[in-house]
Amino acid sequence: MPQDAFTLNRICGELNDKFSGGTVNRIVQPDADTIVFTVFTGARTEKLLISVRPDGARIGLTKSETAPESAPNFCMLLRKHLLSSVVKNISLVGFDRIVRLDFETRGELTDAKTVTLYAELMGRYSNAILTSDGKILGSNRGFSFDNGVRPLFVGRKYELPPNNDKLLPNDEKLIDFYDTTENIDATVLSNKVSGLATVTAKAILSTFSGSGGREFFDHLNRFIYERQTHAYVLRENGQVKDYFVFDYDEEGEREYFSDLLSAEECYAEEKEVKKRTERLREKLLSTVRSAIKKEKKKLSGLKARSKDAESYEENRVKGELIVSNIYRIKRGDESVTCVNYYDGTEVTIPLDTTLSPSDNAQAYYKKYNKQKRTLSMIAPQIVSAEKELSYYESVSEEISVAVDYSDLELIKEELISEGLIASEVKRKKSGSVEFGRTYYYLGYTVRIGRNNTENDRVTFTAKENDIWVHVKDYHSSHVIVESKKGVVDEKAIIFAAELCAYYSKARDGGKCEVVYTERRNVKKPPKSHPGFVTYTDFKSVTVEPKQHAEFAVKKQ
Repeated sequence: MPQDAFTLNRICGELNDKFSGGTVNRIVQPDADTIVFTVFTGARTEKLLISVRPDGARIGLTKSETAPESAPNFCMLLRKHLLSSVVKNISLVGFDRIVRLDFETRGELTDAKTVTLYAELMGRYSNAILTSDGKILGSNRGFSFDNGVRPLFVGRKYELPPNNDKLLPNDEKLIDFYDTTENIDATVLSNKVSGLATVTAKAILSTFSGSGGREFFDHLNRFIYERQTHAYVLRENGQVKDYFVFDYDEEGEREYFSDLLSAEECYAEEKEVKKRTERLREKLLSTVRSAIKKEKKKLSGLKARSKDAESYEENRVKGELIVSNIYRIKRGDESVTCVNYYDGTEVTIPLDTTLSPSDNAQAYYKKYNKQKRTLSMIAPQIVSAEKELSYYESVSEEISVAVDYSDLELIKEELISEGLIASEVKRKKSGSVEFGRTYYYLGYTVRIGRNNTENDRVTFTAKENDIWVHVKDYHSSHVIVESKKGVVDEKAIIFAAELCAYYSKARDGGKCEVVYTERRNVKKPPKSHPGFVTYTDFKSVTVEPKQHAEFAVKKQ
């Protein structure tokens, strides 16, 4: 559920219990919209995260932090005022999506002083604002709220955002509102009561069985302030879908947590990983699409030149016919009509009036030789361009079917090695060879490459009697089934073929044909791109793509 005031109120309670009395040891700003406080609470060190991203504003816990090389200005301001301060209180302001964090600071020569940080978690207006004595010291964003209604200038008095005439949950005007309003649904209620998301309003209405405004008012406040937290993350097909304070009428798999903060952290971290994965996927796809577009344009130009040069034999014949009929041609003639002795047809040959008959023949011979040379040069270029295009298309499909961030990171490294992406700081490579996916089935080890580079590694570190598997007519992962005493059971081959089909673009189209052969029959042409191989003496099998996650060997 979104972080409405109903949810934030409970999160603030848990945050206050955890951080109150703790000392701020470290403040970092990993990106423009995220602030992480490292707080020593006496028993342990915890990390408090405030995110004011428009598409993911939240306050809660985190386990990770990345400090940039140079801290942003707002981070420096926070360090100046809040390092070594003590967290006094974390609470919700009114009943809106604004969290107030009070810190007690004490200088060497000054008395204790309270500095307050307001985390306004309000969609595109989200912001973090540092204040002292009610006046603004600085903010993460310098824009004004709602077209200048609420300027955020340093030294100006801090004012709360406008509440759009919404009522607090404990405002008894809600009694009259309920009694006098017809057809109250979740949208109507969330628009009238401050801090309620539509999904929360829906749950409030669905659990109300009374009829009068007073009964509804009491039910609303019991729901918001008294109902016991039973936090969980809702999943759909294993992917996080939402998180809730307690059981809502929502379909999906539930994973329960001991507190709301843990549920929120799980949900937020998994969503963030998914977003990072999709951002990297789109970046890589954009790079490869550009390369494909460039290669297609190059190939189109080469083929057009090749087609133009294909008439070279006609020019040779025209040159020969001019020589054969030279006695009939005079300087200044615009053309000559004669019989083509190759096929018996009559042909009219255009002539250059400024050239002699023999020079006209030589001009056609020169054009013939030039076109012939062009064809001989273009033919290998077309083959090379087609190979490049095939390689880029294979990478594009690998990116599309990549399962997680680590898969995409490997593909990114491959693109860096191919010069499509600017080089970054290189990771230290370990001495041992790792394979992205390993499965164990019926006593056989099955290994799968996650990108073209790893496909080569998987294939050419295998023994000659191992079975190599690949989807026919599609780019796919290379799969190796390690043989036992030179033999591989047919069931293991079917298993590997189903995996291979799953880790290819063919998995969206139902059954597909998969080829397999002994590794000895797989060769890599010299100077070919990663992942490109040729193979012979193969057999094929038609299978359904299957992930077989239950047979995957987990990394230690």
